[in-house]
Amino acid sequence: MGLIGLAATAIVAKVQGILDKLKTSVLYTDPVPPLVTIQADLDALAAANAAANVNGGKAEHQAKREALKVVKADVKSLLAYVQATSGGDADKILSSGFELVKRSTPLGELNPPVNLQARFTTMEGRVSIVWQGEKGADTYLVFRSATNDPFQWELIGTTTKRKFNAEKLKSGTQYWFAVSAVGAAGETSKSEPLLARAA
Repeated sequence: MGLIGLAATAIVAKVQGILDKLKTSVLYTDPVPPLVTIQADLDALAAANAAANVNGGKAEHQAKREALKVVKADVKSLLAYVQATSGGDADKILSSGFELVKRSTPLGELNPPVNLQARFTTMEGRVSIVWQGEKGADTYLVFRSATNDPFQWELIGTTTKRKFNAEKLKSGTQYWFAVSAVGAAGETSKSEPLLARAA
């Protein structure tokens, strides 16, 4: 993400630069999360940072830390979206405002994730899924479909971990889930679908 070691003010400026480029992009038309959401979170961080610098109290610094956490999570999801949409093309990635990371050993095309499983959860409206990942995967894209005849996949989230909680689903309803991996060579095909019922 290129945010390590940056102060909050520098993070706000850097992320704003990325958002400004993406707002005018014809390639990145459906970012996850939406740009308006990231912009609101970024504005909240800028305000929290200003309040912490002026007042310097514990509450203000805690609010700044929380806002920073939200923005970093937004950027991580946005990065996965850019990586998947660009197919790993360096010029397309640079056009988004993100930077490139040099890899020591390219791994080539990855296999899709396997062994999707639903885990027990007591949180109403949630499906908790886990899978076996692939070495060399930077991120995973998680898809949901309400039907399998035919599947109508909708991207619902991104993660760097091998697990994901799908939230705000209709309790007791069954949904189909699939996961793809994103690495240096781009996005894999989707995994075998998993049918799971929301708690």
